[in-house]
Amino acid sequence: MDYEIINSKLTAGATVRRGSIPYITLILSVAFIPAAYVIIAAVFIAHWSKKDMIFIAKDSEFRLSLLYILLGALFSQFKAISFFYALVYILCLFSYYLFFASMSAADTAKIKKLIYIVSIIAFFIGIIQYFSPGFSMPVKWVDADEFKLSKRIYSTFFNPNIFGFYINMVIISSCENLDFKKLNLELAAFLSGIYCLFLTFSRTSWISLIAALLVASIFNKKYLKYAAIVSAAIFGMDHLLGIGRLNPSSAAADSSFLYRIEIWKACLRIIRDHPFTGIGFGTLFKHISEYSTVVKTNIEHSHNIYIQSLTETGIIGFGIFSAIIFKAAAAILRCIKNSQNNQMWITAFIILTMALIHGLVDSVLLTPQILLIMSMYAGTLKAIKN
Repeated sequence: MDYEIINSKLTAGATVRRGSIPYITLILSVAFIPAAYVIIAAVFIAHWSKKDMIFIAKDSEFRLSLLYILLGALFSQFKAISFFYALVYILCLFSYYLFFASMSAADTAKIKKLIYIVSIIAFFIGIIQYFSPGFSMPVKWVDADEFKLSKRIYSTFFNPNIFGFYINMVIISSCENLDFKKLNLELAAFLSGIYCLFLTFSRTSWISLIAALLVASIFNKKYLKYAAIVSAAIFGMDHLLGIGRLNPSSAAADSSFLYRIEIWKACLRIIRDHPFTGIGFGTLFKHISEYSTVVKTNIEHSHNIYIQSLTETGIIGFGIFSAIIFKAAAAILRCIKNSQNNQMWITAFIILTMALIHGLVDSVLLTPQILLIMSMYAGTLKAIKN
């Protein structure tokens, strides 16, 4: 492994000579997520064998996150499933540590440039998917009965809604220093991102991005312009192509939305029977048939991060989950207030806002791919803050 922990500086924000590991992991988290986890797991094992992880127990965010992970695994009736998810979450937590211990303010320009390049490639792959005659996807993602829709792109993200969430992150990041008079990576990521975001046909991603940009106008009025551009592009293409994804009457009759309601009803019944510690990570499909005659047994998540947290970890876990979010939001707002150049922190606030709005009707934030990316992002912010 091409890294070295300098133990004397761990408690003050570790310094790491990590070579290319964070950059490779970042690329793989977008290009091929299983490989990213293999890299993180290898580094994790190396650190564990050298006992280089002890310092992070002093990090309050780490302690809360670890407590949440333990809660979601220990009280599960299906421990093998929940411990697998717990391992994934621990690797995400370790990636937060790795980036926290590795990154500096000087690295952010390199990271952003790398993200834009990798993202534009991913966007190009998505566009190829859409125009490929042989491209097909699961019927459950298409909603052909309600909409004139036969394809939705997902590029390297396995799911259109997950891809849409990631596109939102890239668009928000590109808005930080966007200049329509300059043909650069930010503008290329912004424009290609909007086009791909539309082709995901993820209404949750559309609405959460626009809403987050509107909220961001509290700090800087320029985000009103970006919200208007995104809205005009998305609403305009939806109307011109006759898709109707944003038609309120069609949305109300959409089977995917009605299905979500049935899932939420079943989850609330599960919460009633397991109020304090929940049923454990990843085990909803094992319980759902007992609480609903409508929802299929292969349901993977609750389509709502708040209900999912309550279902999997109960009131205790949800309290920890809420505390983690509150601490993150409070820290970001303090940085916005106290930093002379606070644009980076406004971007972080917009991404967090988008994630919380998106989480009202989907659980994308808790998926392994997005959670790993968000963990690396959070670790980088923590390193810069320190």
